[in-house]
Amino acid sequence: MNKNNIYSYTLRAAQECTVVLKILVGVAVSMVIVNPTAAEFVAEEFEVCPVSAGVIDPEFDSNSQSVVFFDTQKRLKVAGIRPDGTVKSKGCRGAIIDTDVTLDVPGFPLKNGAEWAWSQRGREIYYTKLIAEGQPTLARAWFDGASWHTELLTSGTQRGLPLASIDLSDADTRLLYVRSISDTNYEHLWREAEDPGTELSLPAIVTQSSGSSPRWVPGQRAISTTQADVDGVYQAALYFIDTQETQVLTSDAGRKEEVWMWQAPEFGNEYVFMTVVDGRYLRVYRRIGDSWAIIRNLDAKSFSSRSLIFSPEPFVHNGRSYVVMQLSGRKYGPGEIWIASIDSSDSLLIPISDLAQPNLVRTEPEWLATSEGVFVYYTLVYGPNKISLRRLKTPL
Repeated sequence: MNKNNIYSYTLRAAQECTVVLKILVGVAVSMVIVNPTAAEFVAEEFEVCPVSAGVIDPEFDSNSQSVVFFDTQKRLKVAGIRPDGTVKSKGCRGAIIDTDVTLDVPGFPLKNGAEWAWSQRGREIYYTKLIAEGQPTLARAWFDGASWHTELLTSGTQRGLPLASIDLSDADTRLLYVRSISDTNYEHLWREAEDPGTELSLPAIVTQSSGSSPRWVPGQRAISTTQADVDGVYQAALYFIDTQETQVLTSDAGRKEEVWMWQAPEFGNEYVFMTVVDGRYLRVYRRIGDSWAIIRNLDAKSFSSRSLIFSPEPFVHNGRSYVVMQLSGRKYGPGEIWIASIDSSDSLLIPISDLAQPNLVRTEPEWLATSEGVFVYYTLVYGPNKISLRRLKTPL
């Protein structure tokens, strides 16, 4: 990302009671739940990376206890994380892995930095690098036990913003990315990282206002996305990359975005998925019989003064599934960070950011599990070109 993009991004960012609805198989039962965990929890916000570090779009990896990020000088960096959730590198300087990296691909409305990947090859990082004449190109970095190495992917030019699979059983990492067609047009593609001959286009929907994009489904050769039904309502869907078939999962009212699917230990490792509906509802679905039923339906307006849900991310910890999310009036505006369970029998739904500081622009929550528990990180925007990284504790 060049400096002008960074300035405009952060400038936009700068400008721009708990009641729980308990849902059992789609039937809402409204009730106020007194949650002992919430009553005992005290929010704690801690700056782990100062403004001077220029940390952009950090991604955390619990397996290696590391964070990868871009900085404002267009460098790719990696740093280790201590058990208390702080960054090992003083001032978040990190180790420089590569230079001339970018968050942008011409024609594509969203930005994305580096992503962790896991396969039989072990831990890797995929990202976008600028080469001759500013062309975006797919790139890979890996650690050999002593040092980091980087390479450009074969036939990777005019392509970028990869989302990588995390499946240890896969011989090769799968990449979901975009190809720049022009300054106003693009297409979604996927490929096996080391085999450009596998590249194929695929249907996927992104939404600029919310940042919604397709995701790999762990354990399946499929992506979660959305598809319009006969009434033009976008429903949750799966696209299977080998058969090139799309399976629509929902039919209930409301526009679906941010579809995530994973295996939930609390339901015998059955697949469940969640989606944001009409910007304000977080719905979790589980297959019951031949259809997907709503098992959790959280309305942002019922438990927060913030009306919309952004950047939800599910995770599994100690045999249970949770989601961390940003609540605000717009994607880059003053907001809060919350955590919730996905099982209606568990009433966990609490703010983990400090509600006594209501005017902070908190964006892009990410989670990390260490030996001391689960921590959540978010980007705090102070003003033009002034962003830092903060760590939140959780009750987990």
